[in-house]
Order: sequence, then C-alpha cells, then structure tokens
Amino acid sequence: MNSTQSSPEKRVKTRLPVHLRVDVRLITEQERVDILAGLGFPELENEGMALTSPRHGLHKTESRDVSASGMRLRVEGLGNIEAGSALCMDLHLPGERRVVKLLGDVMWSADHGGEPVAGLRIAALEVEGLRRLERSLSRAVDDR
Repeated sequence: MNSTQSSPEKRVKTRLPVHLRVDVRLITEQERVDILAGLGFPELENEGMALTSPRHGLHKTESRDVSASGMRLRVEGLGNIEAGSALCMDLHLPGERRVVKLLGDVMWSADHGGEPVAGLRIAALEVEGLRRLERSLSRAVDDR
C-alpha cells in the first residue's frame, strides 16, 4: 500500500475514536461514471438490515475513528485502496437493526503502526442516515 497521506488536517468535523463495523467494497469504474453523470447510486436508496455477515460482495472491516463527515478505516485485506478510490459502505451503529448506507472517497491511505488504514470523506449519505450517525456519535461522547 502506498502512503498517500497529506500532512495538514483538513477535516470538517472532529473525529471520535469509535470502532464500528463497516462492510465495504470498492466502487467500480462504471458505477463512478454513472454517479458523475447524475444517475445516482441505487444502493443508497435501499434500506438494509444489520446482518451477522456482510451483504454479497462486501467485506467486513472496522472504523478506527468516525465523524459525521468522514472516518479512518482499517483496510487490511480489501485490495488496493488508494487516494482517489471510492467505497460503498454499510455502517453498523450500536443498538440499531438497520445499517447506514454511504459512499466514501478515499483521501489518503497509509500504514499506521503496522495496520493498513485509509482516511475517507463521506461523499453521499441519506439525511436520515446522517441523523442516525450524529445521534450515535453524540451518545459515544456522552458515554465517555
């Protein structure tokens, strides 16, 4: 994995050290073209249940820190995740039976203490999913 991390922080929101299950896959080039052409990404519109195993084609991993605008994600075993890649994700929030579906842009990737990680900017997320994520992060702060 190439280290493509830029030095100064450019985060919109502060990230919290929250470890959440994230089921993820790389977006294909055709999916990227369709999104940029304004055709959307149908997977975002389908509600998904929080299943024990990831949906077909997704790989189970974990966040290292999360905010309402991005996350640092463990990417071991996910293939070549580099800056400029895009990911489709199912985010599992504690105590919820539905996942939050989102798209993320990889801003950087690096080896952090022997663990491959990537910094993601949330590129697309339904309004209700954002509300659920913000509530979950607020509870995480309150529990500290």
